[in-house]
Amino acid sequence: MKSASSYSRLRAQVLLLAIVVALYLLYSNYSSTNSNDNSTPPYSLYADLNEKEEEIGQKFLESLQLIEAQKNPKYVLFRQHEGTDFGNQTQEILLHHHLALQSSRFYIYQPFYWKSRNEQLPLSAFLLGASQERAIPASFVEKLCPKGSDDVAHIKIQSTHEDLWNTALSALKRKEKCIIVDNPIIDTAYLSSPAAESIWPLFQKHLSRWFQWSPQILDIVERTQAQLNLRRHFSNLQGEPYIALHLHRKEFLEHCKTAAQQHLGFMNWANLPAILSTTLPPRLNPGNDSSVMEHCSPSLSRVMDAIDRQVRRKPYLRSVHIIHDGVASTDLRKLENALKNPERAQRAGWTYGPIKSLTHSTMVPHEPEEMDFLVGVDVELARRAEVFIGNGYSSLSSYIVALRMGGDLVVAGIPEAITLL
Repeated sequence: MKSASSYSRLRAQVLLLAIVVALYLLYSNYSSTNSNDNSTPPYSLYADLNEKEEEIGQKFLESLQLIEAQKNPKYVLFRQHEGTDFGNQTQEILLHHHLALQSSRFYIYQPFYWKSRNEQLPLSAFLLGASQERAIPASFVEKLCPKGSDDVAHIKIQSTHEDLWNTALSALKRKEKCIIVDNPIIDTAYLSSPAAESIWPLFQKHLSRWFQWSPQILDIVERTQAQLNLRRHFSNLQGEPYIALHLHRKEFLEHCKTAAQQHLGFMNWANLPAILSTTLPPRLNPGNDSSVMEHCSPSLSRVMDAIDRQVRRKPYLRSVHIIHDGVASTDLRKLENALKNPERAQRAGWTYGPIKSLTHSTMVPHEPEEMDFLVGVDVELARRAEVFIGNGYSSLSSYIVALRMGGDLVVAGIPEAITLL
């Protein structure tokens, strides 16, 4: 009996130890996957930036009084979509800024909405061009466009995709000093339609002239490129030229299933003919569920085929940087094993052997209070890469493509430097 009792106590102790270990692992996993929640946003910085926006806005208005041609300036305030993600929100803001400038109106910009915290943050914390160039913060609306004034017009802009941009420009030619557009006018359906192709040439020039990240984002980017040894395309700085690869976590699969059921094609600027031509074969057939899933949720072998294609074209590329929103570590390990496999590299025709360096988003050096800026950092690192491999069904990949094609990296923006999965 004594032996049986000792065995029972031992079994209880082992069970207790197993429970403790399991709880520790569960807590560790929770802490790592919820690091965003443990960070403290830089509220002091945001307060300073809000004040600076006010100061710049006031000085801007005062300067207008000294310019003869701008003694009767006109303004426009657009209704934005609510609750959109970082990429879609910044893209909508850039398009609104573009539309305002095309219509010879000053752009009244709104705070950047941070959905997860239900907060409004200063736009200048993320984008500079749209918050400083011929633009003024929404806090001046009451002063510029008082309610009840005959010089303020509330309108809605509704049109087919084909006529939307011209309809908007015509509506903004009204005589009133202020136009407030009460409905969102630019959405994914419009940007994914053939009509978007007609506005691209001028928007491309707009991006080249006005697009600019905030110093907060650029500081982390420079720090990351130095520490991860990633060289900006066609720069003279030290570091390795690299491929930027955009991957989604497994939850994206539900989006892909919906796209297949609804027979949807690629999103936004990924539909530009020059970009569609970069799609890794076979060509997308939106009417075929299997084709949609192949492109939207690519297998490891398909991802490797895309990398093979670029490495054979540019054999000196030996580094890959993955931007992602939480890809499972097992998937990253499988990809790393494939990229660093000498036998596979030889079979695939890689001149100088396997990839030397694989880095990814979670390796970006940052302080806890810099978490808000990391999506912008991901986008800029992908924009600066010598080659970008993205997902045509991802709005973020599409946004990156637009910035590469329209930014200051002219060579990096050529179609050959892009592959859609």
